Order: sequence, then structure tokens, then C-alpha cells
Amino acid sequence: MISLPNYPDLQVCVLAAGQGKRMHSSRPKVLHNVLGRAMIDHVLHTVEELTPKAIAVVTGHASDQVRAHVGQPANLEWVIQDKQLGTGHAVKQCEKVIRNVRDVLIVCGDTPLLRSKTLSDLVAAHRAGGASVTVLTAHVGNPFGYGRIKRGADGRVVSIVEEKDASDEERAIAEVSSGIYCVRHEDLFDLLHKLGNNNAQGEYYLPDIVPLALADGKSVETAGMQDCDEMLGVNNRAQLSQVEEKMQARIVHDWQMKGVTIEKPDTVRIEATVNLGTDVTIQAGCYLIGSTRIGDGCRVGPYAVLVDAWLDDDVEVFAFSHIHSANVGGDSQIGPFGRLRPGAVLGEDVHVGNFVEIKNSIIDRGSKVNHLSYIGDTDMGSYCNIGAGSITCNYDGANKHRTRIGDRVFVGSDTKLIAPVEVQSGATIGAGSIITKTVASGGLTLSERPDQRHVAGWQRPTKNKD
Repeated sequence: MISLPNYPDLQVCVLAAGQGKRMHSSRPKVLHNVLGRAMIDHVLHTVEELTPKAIAVVTGHASDQVRAHVGQPANLEWVIQDKQLGTGHAVKQCEKVIRNVRDVLIVCGDTPLLRSKTLSDLVAAHRAGGASVTVLTAHVGNPFGYGRIKRGADGRVVSIVEEKDASDEERAIAEVSSGIYCVRHEDLFDLLHKLGNNNAQGEYYLPDIVPLALADGKSVETAGMQDCDEMLGVNNRAQLSQVEEKMQARIVHDWQMKGVTIEKPDTVRIEATVNLGTDVTIQAGCYLIGSTRIGDGCRVGPYAVLVDAWLDDDVEVFAFSHIHSANVGGDSQIGPFGRLRPGAVLGEDVHVGNFVEIKNSIIDRGSKVNHLSYIGDTDMGSYCNIGAGSITCNYDGANKHRTRIGDRVFVGSDTKLIAPVEVQSGATIGAGSIITKTVASGGLTLSERPDQRHVAGWQRPTKNKD
């Protein structure tokens, strides 16, 4: 992990007031998820790594939704832009909350690929150059949609020209603005108060502070961005998918560098909030979602889905299994086609086999539920063996009831345990039993079975051919 300098004399301004009409959504654009985190969360996480004095977030459309999502961190100030009159107007709204700092870092709330190292380099370059305004720029193959960096004969920045205001010659410029700035605090709001809106949009553009600063004799510098993907913003669902794909490739690469084997990496989904141990193997088609944590030496997949799951070390999850809000102890095996639902807690060396479903149950060390069974609302002890097709019948049509199974219990195939019921330690239940009362320890318990009969001459029915 890269160590970054602290910036106690820096304030960050995050622009998050846009409605995002092209998203065609009732949610504000910055609340749309990219690999498990809202875009605004990605950006706030990035800028927080700089440890600035404070962060100001400018909201407008559906600001109540954004505030409810983010909460109220101690170093965060909320600013409202009632009318969306441009990026310059948005930053101007922060004048009352930005104070007693050396510089202001301005970023966009819809750029989830942005890295903290890039921002740190921008601040360092800004201060080293003694500039009033420093713009983070990039050279791109297709500059469409970005503000072009216009330079004079001496190579210094003259202005930033927005796409809709650019001439054909200016549109051919490949160097573009990322929309990210570092500005000396003592200059920022003087410049913003001078902004005009004589442009195609009738808005107050933040980039227009560049020619205003130059006209005042102030220094304007640029800092180059090494990876231009970091400035990608999101304005529609197609761009959201594009950004997510790039972030996924980054996450996969980072985990590979930390000792994780990821087979067929283009087929997996590993969200930004997932944590993986060393010597983990993730096979093709796996989805690792939410707060999933996988311990050392685990093997997952193929096509397994883990949502908010916790796996201790050396767990094997076989193909097509689904684990949701469940804990799995070390050296356990799940699947194939196993399903652990919320509240399932498995001890060490537990086997949950094919087409077995576990819900809101505790299963202790060494127990096995290997085939075609449902265990719901159950407390199961250690070293039990549950036969194929066995069911804990936990629901009476109105309420859920628990089944309690002691240690070293053997349950024969196709047994139905009608909760609430207890099976004491060391009990054995014969196959096909329906259990409604406490099962005593030792011996064999089974319900009455009908006599076996043979009907001579009986024939199977045949299909009607008509």
C-alpha cells in the first residue's frame, strides 16, 4: 500500500449536485453503484486517504437522498446548490465553509476510478510550482466531451475551452482537462466572483478561472495524469458499465499481486468491499459481493455466489453454491449446489453437500448434511450425520420453531423433524421417520411404518395414445 503525505491545510470540494438525467433514474447519479459502492463513496474514500482538514460536498438534486446515504462524518460539510448554474457556481457555494486552509482541491463526485496517489501528486505539483491554479490534465485519443487545454506559443496554458464552445481547430486538441483542480484558497473565491456566463450553456464554468487568473497576473500550471481512465465520469448506464469493467480489472490485478489465483478473470465479479486472504483460488464465473471475507487457502467456485459471506481458512466451496450472510468455519466444504441462507453459522470441518439448504441454523464441528436436505432454525451439535432428504419442519403456517439436535446424532434418510422438537445427544433416528416428540439418547427411534405388501398382477398405467 502506498503511503501518502497528510494534508491538514487542504480542503476538498466534491461536486455532486448533478441530476444525471441521462441515467433515467429516480436516484441521484452519484448514488449509483460501481462494484458494490456508490460513486460518491468511491470518491469520498479516495479523498479521505489524503487526510485533508475537511471535505465539502456540494449537492443539489435529491440532496436529501445523498445526505442520508453518506451520513455525517465529523470532517464533512454539506453545501446546497439550489440552482444548477454550472461548476463554477457550485464551488462558489462553498465560500462560507472553506476557511483557514492553504489550498482547495476540487473533484467530481462521478469519477469513481480516481486514485488518491494521483490527487496527492497534483497537490504536490501545485505547491512545488507555486501556482495559483493547477489543472490535472491528460492526453487522450478521443477528446470528445472534455474541455480542451489551449496553450500559447510559449507552451503555457491560456484557457480551457468547453466542447460546445470550441472551434473545429480547438476540438482537435488532444490534451484535455480532467475537471480536477487545485487552487490557492486566497485566490479561489476572488476568481469565482468574477466569472461570467457568456457561453453556449449560459452557465458559470469553473475552467474560466484559468484566463481570469492569468489576467490578474497569477500563475496557472498543469499536472499530467498517468492513467487517463481515472478521469472517466459517468453520465449514462453505458458509461457506468464501462467504468465498472475498468475498476473490475484493477481489483482483479490488485488481488493477483497479493497472492490470489483468479481463473478466467474476465468472468468473475469481485466487488470493491470484498476481502481475500493469501493462496485463495477463485474459479470461473464466481460472484463475490458486499462485505464478503474469504480466509487463507480457500477455494471458491466455479460459478459460486457469495454475498456478505464469511469464510474461515481452508474452506472449499464447490460449483454453483450460494452463500448469503452466513459464516463458515475452517476446513469446511460446501456444495456443489449448496445454499447457505442468512443466519447460517457453521463450525470447523462441517460438510454441506449437494442441494442442501441451511437457514438461520448453527451447525457445530464435524457435522455433515450431505444430500438433498433442508435444515432451518436449528441448533445442531458436533459430529452429527443427517441423511439424505431430511427436513426440519420449522414453520407451522404462522410461526417459526426451532429444532435442537445434540452431539453425535445420526438421522436416517427422509426423516421429518416437526419443530419444536429436541433430539438428544447420541440418538439414532431410523429412515423415513416423522419425529414430533423428544428423541432420547441412545438406542434407535423410528416412527411406525406400514406393512409392506405385494399386489400380484398389478400393471403400470400407460399413456393415452389418442
